[in-house]
Amino acid sequence: MHREYQPAQMAFGHTHPAEHDHHDHGAELRWLVATTVLVGLLLGADLVMGVWGSESRRPFGVSLSLWAAIVGGGRVVYLALAALFEGRIGADIALAVACVAAGLLGEYFVAAEVVFIALVGECLEAFTFERAQQAIQKLLEYRPRTARVIRDGREVEVAADSLGVGDLLVVRPGERIAADGTVRAGRSAVDQAVLTGEGLPVDKGEGDSVYTGTVNQFGRLEVRVDKVGAETTLGQVIRLMGEAQAKRSPFERTADRYARRFLPAVLTAATVVFLFTNLGPLWRWGKLGERPSLDLMPALAVLVVTCPCALVLATPAAVLAATARLARRGVLVKGGAALERLARVDTLAFDKTGTLTEGRPELGDRVVLHPLFDADELLWLAAAAERPSEHPLARLVVAEADKLDLDPLELEEFQAQPGAGVAARVVSDGREREVLVGNLRLFRERGVPLSAEAEQAIDLLDRSGQTALLVAVDGDLIGAIGARDRVRREAHDVIHELKHLGLRDLTILTGDRPAPALAVAKKVHIKQFEAELTPADKAEWVRRRQHEGRVVAMIGDGINDAPALALADVGLALGGVGTDIAAEAGSVILMGDPLEPLPETIRLARQTVRIIRQNILIFAFGVNGVAVALAGLRLLGPVGAAIFHQVGSLLVLLNALRLLGFDRWGELRIVRGAGRIRAVCRRCRPSAVSGWVWAHRRTVTSAIGAGLVVAYLGSGITVIGPDQVGVRQRFGRFQGPLLRPGLHFGLPAPCETVIKVEPDLVRVARIGPASNTGGPVAWNASHGARRDESALFFTGDENLVELAGVVEYRYTEDGVADLLFNVAAIEASVTAAAEGVFREVVGRSELEAILVGGRRDFESQTAGLLQHRLAAAGLKVAIDRVRVMDAHPPREVVPAYRDVSAAVSDAARFRNDAEGFASEQHWGALAEAQALRDTAAIDSRRLQSRAEGDRHAFLARQSAHADRPDLTEFRLLWDTLALTFAGRSKLILDPRAGGRRQVWMADPERLGLGRALAPAPVDRTDQEPED
Repeated sequence: MHREYQPAQMAFGHTHPAEHDHHDHGAELRWLVATTVLVGLLLGADLVMGVWGSESRRPFGVSLSLWAAIVGGGRVVYLALAALFEGRIGADIALAVACVAAGLLGEYFVAAEVVFIALVGECLEAFTFERAQQAIQKLLEYRPRTARVIRDGREVEVAADSLGVGDLLVVRPGERIAADGTVRAGRSAVDQAVLTGEGLPVDKGEGDSVYTGTVNQFGRLEVRVDKVGAETTLGQVIRLMGEAQAKRSPFERTADRYARRFLPAVLTAATVVFLFTNLGPLWRWGKLGERPSLDLMPALAVLVVTCPCALVLATPAAVLAATARLARRGVLVKGGAALERLARVDTLAFDKTGTLTEGRPELGDRVVLHPLFDADELLWLAAAAERPSEHPLARLVVAEADKLDLDPLELEEFQAQPGAGVAARVVSDGREREVLVGNLRLFRERGVPLSAEAEQAIDLLDRSGQTALLVAVDGDLIGAIGARDRVRREAHDVIHELKHLGLRDLTILTGDRPAPALAVAKKVHIKQFEAELTPADKAEWVRRRQHEGRVVAMIGDGINDAPALALADVGLALGGVGTDIAAEAGSVILMGDPLEPLPETIRLARQTVRIIRQNILIFAFGVNGVAVALAGLRLLGPVGAAIFHQVGSLLVLLNALRLLGFDRWGELRIVRGAGRIRAVCRRCRPSAVSGWVWAHRRTVTSAIGAGLVVAYLGSGITVIGPDQVGVRQRFGRFQGPLLRPGLHFGLPAPCETVIKVEPDLVRVARIGPASNTGGPVAWNASHGARRDESALFFTGDENLVELAGVVEYRYTEDGVADLLFNVAAIEASVTAAAEGVFREVVGRSELEAILVGGRRDFESQTAGLLQHRLAAAGLKVAIDRVRVMDAHPPREVVPAYRDVSAAVSDAARFRNDAEGFASEQHWGALAEAQALRDTAAIDSRRLQSRAEGDRHAFLARQSAHADRPDLTEFRLLWDTLALTFAGRSKLILDPRAGGRRQVWMADPERLGLGRALAPAPVDRTDQEPED
């Protein structure tokens, strides 16, 4: 259930008790909260006791759920009927119908549950409305209750409400001004931040206007009252804030928009099911007059299953999850309507002071205007004079001097000029000096002359958004110190991210001067700003944009922003650094780092609206549509319908809980990659590209034109590489010196051209026909046909030779310009000189030296002579090397030369073969003779050794024979027999055998007796020849 509060009694300054008694919103809120708590307790008790099986859950025989449905349902039904009588069809009516249907079916818990959810949502919105009223009342605290006026020459204290136009107010330092007026006497600095948002106190003097609620800081002021009560600036702020709350543009909640279609569909479905299930009884009743027995259960089941719990939960569940997620980021949201409005915002307005800036001044530029002083001395003298002052700028100057460790000077005299500056006498370098520090008005009153340079410096500080604090010593202006408001460090990145979200209409609304507003706008890259706006002007700007059909969000922090915050579709207040009034006037409060969570809040609001639509279309309509069809076919009874209904509500809650993890899915690489691909594809569609070009055709045309201009001017930019030099030619003439490697700027073409030259690049001049080989070749190799006669050279021994060579040369750095401008064809000149030198050196050389062994000397002589000739001719090139690539006799005599060469080669080969054969025979004979000598020596030694052995053996036998002749002779006998019969076939007969014996001389192998019986062959190789 949703109730949009539209109070008509929100104008401030109305203190009539009758009005408050007639519309006591506080009492209504308390009654609503009490009813919600009671329904919740009854519902919870019924649920707990049902689990325990307690009989006490039915006091007086009535279920606690029924009591909860009756207590809360009365309000639901009453508000639904009131809306119906007013012609408004929304979720309230669908809710009331579902409650009644659930009660008729006995589903009291379902009815009480729906009522409780609706009451909780209404409590939240009523609480927000009450807080807004309290904020309005807080504005009255900025108006003093009493004031001092001069009447009959005496200063008396009167009630602020009794002031009249023309009264003369007396405002002392530290007091709030009780009415709008004009300063009649006195001078001071007044803090107007509460109304204008200016970061620094404003100097006020005679004739200046002052406003209700602002604070007089230093001097005594006498103010003539011009406006009182509701006509004052503060009264207008109060009135505008009340009107903004009462006249805020109507906004239709998403649930209400779909409920207008949901309710007729539900009633139609229930009617169709009723007629379909009771068609027979109704026909008999109409035709026969029988009393019909109607079946109401299917129709009631349809009403139960279509109970808009999912519809009612769709918004609160998503809003609750979103607000919980935002609360962790320090963002407080007052109700779901604010999030839904924020999702549709297309225009953003920013307050400057305290919102885009920190609201605390800092010292800016120090401009020295006297040659005898520097920047530190300027600050040193200003701090010495300002040290006793309590002005914010004075404290800022002193703090900066202390931070730089500038020793304080001795102060002899101090005089404050409220609203203007200070005058002091200080002791510096042993002598007194009069130091004057203040604004331009003080210097003009003191007659300090301002030079044109000084006025220019003051104007420059003003245009850069800085407040100029002038410093003079002994009547001479020595410089100025600027003070400015510091821009929040996150402001630029936040604005950049908002633009990426599609929010292009960004504007700064400020009560400050145009110069500071422009400076801040440039720093944060916001193109539009409105300066010197009153709170009413800011509210009017918001209203004007809303009339243009824009959905406006206002971001501010001060009381001067409260009317615009209240009037805007979404007011975003800076709660951590702003005033309580602004926080209460806004529908979204940014805590902590004020601006940093703003882009995430807008993204989450958009995602919240998408979740709400999914909940309504898929779970509220889709699931319930299936249930209606099943109930119409009698496949789903009331109990099953209630279960189906609970499942749909659970799905709504689960879908809404996805918001708790908002922006965390995007941390996955695959999700980020898919998002980038999707964004690129979306932007690169032909329709998107052509549409963007057409929509920005002026910008595109200007960009193309600017690009062409830049390209033309860029033609004067020349990049000289590391191995290059540039020769500049301006209007056809050489313009020295040479351009070294790097970036050079000059006139665009055709006024100026630059020729890039690589002096260290090795260039080649060819002599004779080009060779097809990769290097030098012999004269008797294969050659192509001669291309021209220039390849023929006469040698010193009057022979013709065809020669091909190359000359490798470089430009000298000091001769680059001379070569380019004074030599028509550099390569042709070097080639011609090289050919002449080649002919001269060939004419002094023999053919054999060129063709065979003297080629290296030929090349070195040619290189030296060519370098000398080129230098004499004025060609500033350096010869690196001369190479002969091909040298051979003329083509016509090459065959004869080849025959001669072949004959010479054959003679050499034959000579080499003969010498080899002779050497082979000679050394062979020597080897054979040596072998024979060695063999003879060996045989002689062997025979000698054997003879010596035989001698010793004979002597031994002789000695043995002398001792034993018989035995010695017996041995000699058998040795002789063994030696005689060795190696011969023998037949041994046993003399002891008797009888006749027949000897057969047969072959054992033929008789099959094997080789065992055959005599072994005698090896006579080991037998020594007998002497």
